[in-house]
Parts: sequence; C-alpha cells; structure tokens
Amino acid sequence: MTLQQLEITNILDDITELQSNFLISQPIEKRKALGQYYTGRAVAEYMASLIDIPQEKKLTLLDAGAGSGILAACAALYCLDRGCKNLHAVLYELDNDVLPSLEQTLKIICNVFKAKKASFTYEIKCEDFVLARADKNVFNDYFDIAVINPPYFKYSVTSSPYAKSASDLYHGDPNIYASFIAVAMASIKLKGQLIAITPRSFTNGLYFKGFREYLLTNSSLNLIHIFKQRDKVFKNKESAVLQENIICRYTKGNASKSIMIRSSNCDDSIKHSEEATYPQDLIIDPSNDQRLIRIPESSEDANTLRAAESLSSTFESSGYFISTGRVVEHRSRDFITQDNNAVDRVPLYRPHNITPLLATWSGKHKKDVSFLLANGYEKYVIKNSNYVLLKRFSSKDEKRRLVATIHLSSMGAYDYIGFGNKTNYIGVTNEELDSPEAYGLAAIFNSTFMDKYFRCVSGNTQVNATDIRVMKFPSRHEVKDIGRQAKKLTSITTEEIDRIISSVLCLNHCI
Repeated sequence: MTLQQLEITNILDDITELQSNFLISQPIEKRKALGQYYTGRAVAEYMASLIDIPQEKKLTLLDAGAGSGILAACAALYCLDRGCKNLHAVLYELDNDVLPSLEQTLKIICNVFKAKKASFTYEIKCEDFVLARADKNVFNDYFDIAVINPPYFKYSVTSSPYAKSASDLYHGDPNIYASFIAVAMASIKLKGQLIAITPRSFTNGLYFKGFREYLLTNSSLNLIHIFKQRDKVFKNKESAVLQENIICRYTKGNASKSIMIRSSNCDDSIKHSEEATYPQDLIIDPSNDQRLIRIPESSEDANTLRAAESLSSTFESSGYFISTGRVVEHRSRDFITQDNNAVDRVPLYRPHNITPLLATWSGKHKKDVSFLLANGYEKYVIKNSNYVLLKRFSSKDEKRRLVATIHLSSMGAYDYIGFGNKTNYIGVTNEELDSPEAYGLAAIFNSTFMDKYFRCVSGNTQVNATDIRVMKFPSRHEVKDIGRQAKKLTSITTEEIDRIISSVLCLNHCI
C-alpha cells in the first residue's frame, strides 16, 4: 500500500466511523420511514471508482440523499487522486439529525484537498430533492457527475406530495427512488455521468415502464453491477433490504452499442468482479414497447438469453393469455370455507396447490379451502376448463422462480373454479386449452431453461403477467410437441422435462 493509499484509507476510516456512530444513535423506525439505507464503505468506494473523470478544470458533483456523506467523500477523493484540482459538491439531505455528521465529513474532505493544494467547496441543502426540483431551478444541466443512493419507499398516488412530482419527466408513480433518479438525470450536463445504487425492480414490470422509457431515451446505460447475494448489500439486520439491488452507470445522451455486466459479492471482492460486455440489444429488449432490461449474471445466463432470442414467437403472440387469479382472500372471506364437503362450493387454488406439472387440490390438505357459490360469486370464479397455473410469488431462497401446474376440467364435476390472486392462470385465447398443450405449457415453465431466462428478465420474487406476455416463447406447434412427450412420462422430473425441452427447441448448449 502506497503512502497516498494509506492516507485515503485512514481518512475513510474516520468518515466510516462518523456514519456508524450516527446510525447507532438513530431509531430503526425513523430510518425506515425516511427510506434510509446507508451505503457501506466497500460499495461507496466501488461506485466512486466507476467515475470517468472529465477533463474540465472544475467539476460539479451531486449527491442527493447524502446521509452522512460517504458517497460524496469517496467520489471526491477518487477525483482528487486522478488529478481533479477543483471540485464543487451539492448535497441534498432532508434529515436534520444527520447534518452535523455530513458537515464533519465534508470538512475532512476540504482539508484533504487543501493539503493537496486543490479546492473542494460544497453546499448542503436541507430540503427534499424531488419536491425542490433542482433541475428546474439553478441546477438545470449543471452537474458533471451524480453519485447517489436514493431513498426507497412507496407512497400513495392520491394523497402523497410525491404523486406526479416528476410527471413532466415520466409517466407513473412507481417508487420514490425512480423520481430521485429522474430528477438527478435532468440535473446533469449532456455527457454527464450518473452512478446509482437502486433496487432492480425498475428493470421490468408495467409500473416502471414510463420511468424506463425516460431513462433509456435520455441516457446511455453502459454498466450494470449485480450482486450475487441480495441481502448482503445493506448489512443492518434491523433494516434488511430484501430487494435485489444493482449499481448502474449512465451517461446522459445517446445510447451506447454495448453494455458491461459485472457481478460479485458485496464485500471487498466487489473490486474484482466478474465482467462481460454484451450488445445493447441483448440487454435492452428491442422487441416491444416495454424496454425491459435483462441482466445475465454469468456467461451461462447470457447463452440462455441468446437462445431465448432465437425462439420464433412471444408468449402472447403464440396465442396464449395469462391473468391473475380473481379471489383476493381478505376481501372475500364470506365466500371461503374450510368445509370442503359443503354444498354449492368449488375448489379454490392457493400457492400450495401448485406443484410441478400436476395440481394437488384434494380437499384433504390442511390448507385446502373451497369457494362458496353464494350470492355475488360470479365476479370471483371462472368457467371450469383446462388451465395452467403459475405461482405469482416465490421466497427469496427458493431454487425456482417459475413453478407451474395443470388444472384439467375433468378433475372435478364443477361448472366453475376459483383461483386465488397469488396465482396466475394461463389458457389459449378464444378457444379451449387441450390436455397435451397444457402439459407442454407446464413443462416449459417448469424447465431449467425458462427459469434461467425469467431470472435474466426479472429480479423480483413476484412473477408478473406483464413480463410473461412479452417473453420469447415457443410456437404453439412446439408447445404441443413438448406436451405430447411430457404426457407420456412415467417419472416427471426436471431432468426429463429439460431433456424434452432441449430436444424440441434445440437448446443443448443452454440446459
């Protein structure tokens, strides 16, 4: 370690201690209410290292949601170490309690710059970054660099002051972190850089469609860093973050032709991450208006994504529909009974009934319930027919994201059937799904290939119908071929399903 590296290490030790002391002093409930999840030192140093230092004589830096200032500090020290002699930082922080720690951090950085005969100046703005709309005032197209860890929380779209706060930038109200990123992007110069750590949730799903459109139209996404363990990035047990988090680097302006993907754990190995560069069209889906951002964590995942791209159709264009089950149990308690022998009742499928390939509703499992066909039942149930059911949720530690089962109308003499809202049900548009095709659909969703493909598309433990509709998918002819073979299996295992899928779709190199 050089003398300069040792000096920076000692400085960051002091700044890290300031942050730790502050966090110890604060109630967890308060931090959760403010959406505060403070950046750890290893992550902050790594984010700073992603800065491509511009050649301007004076640089401007934005840290919105600054906390105790560790991100701004790491960014400033990185710029100084690479020759920047004049840096002005603007820091937004709403929490009055953390301002003394933030001030101390910035004074430490001032002294370091001064010792190196360089200039570091700063402004602390104790106001709400999104509601203040800095981009509309003095900071429009002002910053060279933004390095941020925005707060994370949802809010009421009818009563929150944040509702529509960034509606001139993008449509929708998905989460406060999206507004932070959008306003930060509007505040940086053309060719300026934005480096942010956020949940991965914005990369897919209907809620973030408008935000993705804004982001990918106004900037070039040129790097994504994904963490192999979703619960290790923010280490406070009391405020554990179960969202999968990613670090992204954007450059304001036209899109680049390629995107680098890095992956690592979130300790010091973050500095020695695995990396690969892919064509932009492999990462940002060009086939529809969703602009999904797909993230292959490994070369094996990238091969899966390439193979998926070679499929002839999409789920929806192959002629299939997917819908969420209609029964929201806490809103329809009067219709639900554990008396599975009751008169005028039909099975109600819950997640535990969805097991690979064949449904398991018997009425004898302790969690099995029925739906009563009492007055007003019509809006909750659907015609008893052949369907494929797909779990909507999986736990973060589950090996599979996609678990599908088959419900055949012949399983019971019912006119109707009930599906809970924690399940998705799948059929053929405008016609009956026959048994072999149902087997084919269930086999595809239970295959290793489709599970890996879905994981590239979504980091959520929730399986959204919107994502499934636009995913690449085999043709109906191929689905039926797979189904005819799967139906003949005497032992239904993942290995056997994978063998059939691989043969029909020519995917030997993927699974």
